Amino acid sequence: MRRLSVIAPHHARPAMFIALTLALLLSACSRAAGGARPSLSITQGTAAASATTMASPTGTARPTATTAPGGAYTFPQILPGAALPSEATCAARVQRSAWEPRHDNAAANVRVPTSAQLAGIAPWDGGMGLNGKADGLRKHMTGDFTGTTDEILQWVACVWGVPVDVVRAEAVVESYWHQSQRGDWTTSQNYCPPGTWNGSGCYQSYGILQIKYRYFGGTWPMSRDDTAFSAEYVYGMLRACYEGWTDYLYDRTPLPGYPRYGAGDLWGCLGRWYSGGWYDQGAVDYIAKVKAALAQKIWRASGF
Repeated sequence: MRRLSVIAPHHARPAMFIALTLALLLSACSRAAGGARPSLSITQGTAAASATTMASPTGTARPTATTAPGGAYTFPQILPGAALPSEATCAARVQRSAWEPRHDNAAANVRVPTSAQLAGIAPWDGGMGLNGKADGLRKHMTGDFTGTTDEILQWVACVWGVPVDVVRAEAVVESYWHQSQRGDWTTSQNYCPPGTWNGSGCYQSYGILQIKYRYFGGTWPMSRDDTAFSAEYVYGMLRACYEGWTDYLYDRTPLPGYPRYGAGDLWGCLGRWYSGGWYDQGAVDYIAKVKAALAQKIWRASGF
């Protein structure tokens, strides 16, 4: 796999952003008669859930649900330098629910990487513009979790010590929670994942949080096929940034009024996933979209 000393921009998908903007407007209108706007807290409110039955990922029948799970649960945001929980610990902390707004994710939600696939992922080191300490995070990652789409996003939030609703909101912006989402069309065959060139072009980015093959070739095909791995890889990268280990960002100059790169800036790191830069215009615009999705909690709206 070709690795770069500087991670380049994660280019926009205009159609997805237009759809998101319309959804935000509709969500805001539907809430207007319902009282106060939701806070930005990551603690979840209550919601009704019930109905018939469906097959769980393990094959056991369980009730379906028509709305997002309720209950006062959260995962703490873990500061840089602190120990992260194990993946098994986080699996036990996930609030299980039959709520599944994305039934098209069913196969990807129960698929996990093989040991050979994990061994093929490039080290997180200077070849990717990262401090060698970041490779410990890569080795922490297995993608070994199955469940509903929301359960997977909860698990990823717990594993990497970030607010669960930030993960949910970014997944809205990137894919509207569809693991099958594709983006970043290119006519350069060299940038195409194996088997995706159709003679005139291909999509470069895949998955619920959109991993671009051009820069993260070792994640293929898990980035397309495995929901848990795809989301875990992206937030592992974000965690490396949050720890202060994305070394090339120290040389980046942000827009006026924004801080320079350093450990502990979660929003700056989220913007970096999109643009490859540090509070450049692309990153700032992307952060605003994710914050809008977070404020509206679109995944709790009827019909999401």
